[in-house]
Amino acid sequence: MPFNVSIGGLAALLSAAFWALSAILFKLVSDKASPWGLALVKSLAGALLLGGIVSLPGLTAVPREAMLFLGLSGLLGIALGDTLFFASLDKLGPRDVLLLGTLGPAFTVLLAVVFLGERPSPYNWAGMALTLGGIYWAMSGEAGSDPGRGGAIAAGVKYGVLSALCNSAGIILAKAGVSSVSAMEATFIRFLWGAAGLLAAAQYTRSLKSCFVPFGEGRTAAILAAAVLTAVFGGYWLFMFALKYTDASLAAVLNETAPLFALPLSMLILKKSVSARAAAGALAAVGGVVLIFA
Repeated sequence: MPFNVSIGGLAALLSAAFWALSAILFKLVSDKASPWGLALVKSLAGALLLGGIVSLPGLTAVPREAMLFLGLSGLLGIALGDTLFFASLDKLGPRDVLLLGTLGPAFTVLLAVVFLGERPSPYNWAGMALTLGGIYWAMSGEAGSDPGRGGAIAAGVKYGVLSALCNSAGIILAKAGVSSVSAMEATFIRFLWGAAGLLAAAQYTRSLKSCFVPFGEGRTAAILAAAVLTAVFGGYWLFMFALKYTDASLAAVLNETAPLFALPLSMLILKKSVSARAAAGALAAVGGVVLIFA
């Protein structure tokens, strides 16, 4: 295996593990802030941190086309996608939100069918069916065990599906822009545009001040800081690194193993038991992702 492919694949796997950890950390503060506020604070903090790092050696000239693709990727995947992700996280647990994220590769294939005229293979269709089946199997058991949460779960699923769609479109745009810049610069540009979009929306709705109020408490601020650092450097940057050094399909498959990492982490940090049904559903969903890219 070429070195670039192996190092890119390892980065994608590590990215998945950090995504799972950051989702759990964000869940710990999701009841204290709005999804909008979480997305805004995370994107602003990420843009400031990354901006400081990329400015040390000096910013390189970014081609206009790369800036456009990465910027649009940030608006879709970070500004809109993350807001929807946090809305889903508020209704569901980290495991289920990440499980819904495995729909991303299926959306990528469907977008290619609609806009590029591609024809998926039977393996691709089987993978999409297996992913959907795994998600349904895992989540229907939880809904059935707590009928009173049916409405919240339905809303969480809706937000999670829309978030996966935004992230899928964002990945396609990011892949088009990351080839001519470093992974760190690409991540910074995405965060900068995402933060700008959320700031503009908050200013327009006059809700900017209220977004920051919940984070004045020390413990909440500390958990949020840990979650932001984990997501920015462990999740986004490592995934951009993986996209740069390996095929987008391989990076996407390995990155979608996040639900498997979320199972033991949820037990360890949230003290949440994991049923055999949930574990089997997560394995099936990730197996479907593998088939999608077969």
